[in-house]
Formats: sequence, structure tokens, C-alpha cells
Amino acid sequence: MFIIKGDVSMNSLLQPYLKNIYLDNEKRIIVDVQPMFSSYLSDDKMKKSAKDGLTQILGADFKQLEISSKGGRITVSEGKEEETLVLLEQKLIEGLSMAMQYMQNMQNNK
Repeated sequence: MFIIKGDVSMNSLLQPYLKNIYLDNEKRIIVDVQPMFSSYLSDDKMKKSAKDGLTQILGADFKQLEISSKGGRITVSEGKEEETLVLLEQKLIEGLSMAMQYMQNMQNNK
């Protein structure tokens, strides 16, 4: 489930990978991954890639990324939390859509 301002919406493209994406009480963006992907979160290359991607997408609004075994906690500029939450969900959907299209093209070219 993806929670924005207390509203719940489901995105079937993200659901296999993410359990939740929401704002916590301190207005940090919380991204919880499905348990089958939690082992990737301890990989240093993945952590660097995630931080680099957030920096590229959010620019000066990106403040901090904390990664645990369950997901990530993203701190952004004050007042930009809800806008950034929506942006990150859109970017995740775009990235997964492109990856799925690439895989489909690879299958069709065999």
C-alpha cells in the first residue's frame, strides 16, 4: 500500500517489490521493501547507487538516506516531503516500466 496524506492507493507495478512508501511522523519518506529483497539492502554498491540516484533526482532537496534491513528512510528539505513522496513513487514506476519493457523487447528479439 502506498500512503500519501493518509490516503491509501495501490500500484500493482510496485507492489511486488515494495510493501509501503509513506511519510512517518517526522515527515521522512519511508520505503519498505518486500522481504525477498531485503538482502540487497546490505550491499554497499546498492546503497551508493540509491544515494546517487536520490541525489540526481532530488538535487538540493535531498538531505539524508538511512538504510535498514527492511527498507530506507529518506530525509528531504522541509516543506518538500509530500511533493517528493509523489515524485519518488512516479520515478519508481517509470524505472520499473522501462525495465519491464526492456525485458519484453529482449524476449521478442530471441
